[in-house]
Amino acid sequence: MGIRKRSRQREVTDPLQQLIALLPDPWSADEFVHQVAEHRGRPIQLLTYPLSIDDPTGFWLSTADTDYIVIPETAGGSRRDAIIGHELAHIVLGHDPLPANDTAGLAAVAPSSSPELVGRFLPRQGYGADIEREAETLATRLIAYVNLRTTDAGTVTELDRLTSRLR
Repeated sequence: MGIRKRSRQREVTDPLQQLIALLPDPWSADEFVHQVAEHRGRPIQLLTYPLSIDDPTGFWLSTADTDYIVIPETAGGSRRDAIIGHELAHIVLGHDPLPANDTAGLAAVAPSSSPELVGRFLPRQGYGADIEREAETLATRLIAYVNLRTTDAGTVTELDRLTSRLR
């Protein structure tokens, strides 16, 4: 009598596949943020701020009714897209912002807000390495997909060469 294998099926949804369905054509990070917000039924606003070298590269603030992605005012092009992608990954993956010890972050972004209000919506000081790695992996996969999709069809990339060798 042989051993019977039970087939357990569980639904595993790759968050990248969910995001790919929302990608605008042509690519626009701002439009992509809008599409993700529409899909989630919750606004996401991009804010630029003069972040210093001691600040995080970007961060996500979540309030009762809106998510904010704060990016350096100097970030442009692919760097801006990568920062937005990373912070969107935190949102899509359901990571919770961690509390910070001071109110400088949100107070700088929303200077007219009271200290009490600012204290309720503090930016995280940082996630653990596993959570950061998870967000970075999703963001990297997303940006690689966007770059591959937007590459001129006549241009052979290193990824094309590798894919051809693996076939």
